[in-house]
Amino acid sequence: MKRKLIAAAVLLLLLFSLAGLSLAEEAPATPTDLTESASEPKTPQTPWEEAEIAVPEPVCAHENVSQIIYFFDSPSYTTLGPATHKVAGPGVVAEVCRDCGAVLSEETVDYAEEIRPHSMKKGVCPLCGYRQETATVEDSRDAPGERTLVAQPDGSGLFFLTLTEQDLAALENAKVKVLLVRGENGKAVVAVDVKEVRQEARREAASFSIEMSEQEDGSLFAGLSLSNAPGRKDELDIEGVSLRFYEGEMPALKIALDPTDGDRLTETDGVWNEAGYWTVPYVSEGYYLVVK
Repeated sequence: MKRKLIAAAVLLLLLFSLAGLSLAEEAPATPTDLTESASEPKTPQTPWEEAEIAVPEPVCAHENVSQIIYFFDSPSYTTLGPATHKVAGPGVVAEVCRDCGAVLSEETVDYAEEIRPHSMKKGVCPLCGYRQETATVEDSRDAPGERTLVAQPDGSGLFFLTLTEQDLAALENAKVKVLLVRGENGKAVVAVDVKEVRQEARREAASFSIEMSEQEDGSLFAGLSLSNAPGRKDELDIEGVSLRFYEGEMPALKIALDPTDGDRLTETDGVWNEAGYWTVPYVSEGYYLVVK
């Protein structure tokens, strides 16, 4: 009898212990518990909570586009005069963004043509066969990295030469750094930094033109411009263009500029070059008068 009572008591104690443990597990958190939980680092619940925000790169608008022709092997070359020749034949015509270099479109054509300057070597263009009939004054003046082109008369006493950005690119690819443009006599020439003028022509999507006229006393009328539309002419405002006067060495040479815009006459001293010429910077369109 006593053994049964003791077993029942032990069973009751065990049941009360289990009930107390269950109540303790379901008891609400105390303020202390909340404080300790808030101090623990928060674990991200979603993958985008700590994801970096990607900033899109700027997109080129392709506002400055030029056309480049890639001719297939053996195109035909036709002489157009002492300055240029025509290249023609099948090839690929590409539209290229001048800002980022992206090729926007390509088209294979059976025929395309382009005007390019001669690549003269010892008086002969090996591409089109143009040959200078006689040795001219520029043959002895062209130093390494220089190339002389002759402007063409228009019948009114002026001489013109127009080069596209592609023409300037062809000169630059031929390692020509300074382009010398002369008229009929060659006693005064326009010296052009090919790289700088090409960059300006490309930036403006325009052709580069020189208008000039030599005077009997050695003076020179010169006007340099850019044109990107028929009948439009914008004054070229860029460093890298100078004028050369082959007057022979003397104590001093002054050049007076009489600009066509009506400003007053200004004088500047020529700088002697041991290659045999005086040089002054090109400032604006006008008459560059030799003051001896």
